[in-house]
Amino acid sequence: MVKERLGTLMEWLRPFGIGLIVFLAHLLEDDATAQFHILGPFVVMLMCGTVAFEAMVLGETASAKIGYAPDRAYQIQSGLANAAIAVTALLVHVLNWGRFADATIVTAMLSFFLFSAGNHLLSAIRGGNFKPVNLLRPVLALVLMGFLLPPMLGALAP
Repeated sequence: MVKERLGTLMEWLRPFGIGLIVFLAHLLEDDATAQFHILGPFVVMLMCGTVAFEAMVLGETASAKIGYAPDRAYQIQSGLANAAIAVTALLVHVLNWGRFADATIVTAMLSFFLFSAGNHLLSAIRGGNFKPVNLLRPVLALVLMGFLLPPMLGALAP
């Protein structure tokens, strides 16, 4: 029961967390590059960090929510990869590696979620996995890309 609630919390934490990050980026900074230095790495930490938590801690509950068979070894490895992306985003931000590092870590995250979206779509088409959370993953990946690409390109503009 606790794991199901935590899984639901993760689903709601992401959009509300992103909203808060956007608000703070615009509140604290006026420059597009400075805003993206907050927006990019913190969205990556939120998204990859929650995915890592789900994979490593919620395991079977996270699989059931999406409609996948549980595979703890793969989930843990996937969770560790997402944790590595989140930690790298933290380093990028704290060590102020610059706008290109911000863009690189966002690109790595977006690439993962785009590939993952393709996997979710394939599981719906080939496997008949029509669970709402599974079907929403490709849509939300595209929304996240559409949301992050314009500020990233603005920050990278000469």
